[in-house]
Amino acid sequence: MLIGNIWQARDIRMNRSGERDRYYPEENRPLSQAILELIEEQREENLIDADFRLYDDINPDALNRLFQEDAEGETLVKFDTGGMTVRLWADGAVDIQVTPQEDKG
Repeated sequence: MLIGNIWQARDIRMNRSGERDRYYPEENRPLSQAILELIEEQREENLIDADFRLYDDINPDALNRLFQEDAEGETLVKFDTGGMTVRLWADGAVDIQVTPQEDKG
């Protein structure tokens, strides 16, 4: 997982293909739900039927709090889960990108 200043990580911002969404903190759904919806779209699979739990890789409540409280800040979070790479970037709203996880080797 990567959490850092957006200027240090700007090169990985949103330059890859995959599923994308723009989340606004005032929405009636938590950020973690928006992430799960994009993972489902990218995997083309209902996560309820899959052996998948976001909490196995990252704390969804912590993500929700981080971006609810700091959506105006320069925040980037990147993590891998369920064969996917999730990138979150805040600039007043939160850009979400889900792409297939790249092989590391």
